[in-house]
Amino acid sequence: MAKNHQADNPLFKALSKRYEAQIAEAYATLIVYFDNSVGIGEHPQHISEMDKQLEIISTAEEKIHSLNKHFNNTQI
Repeated sequence: MAKNHQADNPLFKALSKRYEAQIAEAYATLIVYFDNSVGIGEHPQHISEMDKQLEIISTAEEKIHSLNKHFNNTQI
């Protein structure tokens, strides 16, 4: 099993920040889709594209949860 308090490890931090960045990027993209209906109208697959962004958020959130569950005893 992993050592306790991996949150101090630079690789742990980098991995966590990677997932946080993926969430932030997908969230920002979804906000554009929701708030800019003109841009959406030109894209016939907008629901599929929005679904992809939500999938990115869900996957990254699951990865953060798993990372913390298995490698960070301070956050479960």
